[in-house]
Amino acid sequence: MGKRILLLAGVLALAGGAAYAVHARSGPEAPPARPVAVATAEVVKTDLSDYWSESGTVGFRGQRTLRGVQAGVLTWLPRPGRTISRGGTLYRVGDRPVALFYGSSPMFRDIGTVGMVGRDVKVLAANLRALGYRIGPQPSPGTTVTTVTTVTTGVPTVVTAQDGVFTAALQAAVKRWQAAIGVRPATGILARGDVLVLPGAVRVGAAAAQLGDDATGNLMAVSDQAKAVTVVIDAGRADDLKAGQKVRITLPDSTAAGGTISSVSSNIQADAEGADGPKVRVVVAVDDASAIKNVSSADVDVRFTGTTRRNVLAVPVGALLALRGGGYGVQVSGGALTAVKVGLFADGMVQIDGTGIAAGTRVVTTS
Repeated sequence: MGKRILLLAGVLALAGGAAYAVHARSGPEAPPARPVAVATAEVVKTDLSDYWSESGTVGFRGQRTLRGVQAGVLTWLPRPGRTISRGGTLYRVGDRPVALFYGSSPMFRDIGTVGMVGRDVKVLAANLRALGYRIGPQPSPGTTVTTVTTVTTGVPTVVTAQDGVFTAALQAAVKRWQAAIGVRPATGILARGDVLVLPGAVRVGAAAAQLGDDATGNLMAVSDQAKAVTVVIDAGRADDLKAGQKVRITLPDSTAAGGTISSVSSNIQADAEGADGPKVRVVVAVDDASAIKNVSSADVDVRFTGTTRRNVLAVPVGALLALRGGGYGVQVSGGALTAVKVGLFADGMVQIDGTGIAAGTRVVTTS
């Protein structure tokens, strides 16, 4: 009887184990492994340009030191920051005003004899006319005029397109102008130091002289009214740059502004310590002047464009794979590993060229 009980217990135990096994197999199956997702990118046809950045400084354009030409005692200077325009007083010598005229030819002599001909006379006539004075008609190019004084008659001179003629009407206009600006006596004779000729209006900077100094020395700093960015770069980079080329400027508040290269200096400057090689000066105009209206003497970042390749095939740099035998390849999505020739790198993209690679081809890349 005892043996039967033991045997039955063993059978039940086996049956229970079998039932458990059957129950376990009838449960839900494990999900199949998911395929690994890979990122892809499209081969695009585009223009690629590489860039480099330099530190630049915001300041007023055309900064230079103004030097007096008329001997005497300096009796007045304008305050820094003031703008002097055509006809305005730049400074005073012996309390006589020295006015600003616009032009490209300096005054190189006294002008006071009717019949004088020259480029300086043309500057005088143009400025008085612009200031609203009636100067009368000017002789046409090809006209022959003769300088006449109270004691002699000069040599006849043929007027050219670059010349002005000091006529009696122009002399009368000089007298009226002198009287209006406080020159006493108003003689109608323009002395060489009565005006300074500059390209346009100037902004006054720091004084370089004091009242009472001799007026023929350095008087003050002046500049153009417009601000610009000045960048000093390695001379070896100068061949990549030219006037009219666009740049991007990052301002101190991290905002970006467009810029245009105004000039690239042809004068190579030696580095101050002689360690970094020769330098050239690049002046950049800011396209929207208001962007730097409130920026003064600040450092900015200027991004220049170097080499440009147009209509090339390009992919993200992350799509490149180093090949065991050297060089690079790309993995075509759903296809083979293809060797490619690599060109320009720019803005996270790289120029490629390879068999079967065309615009629209999708390649595997890093996510």
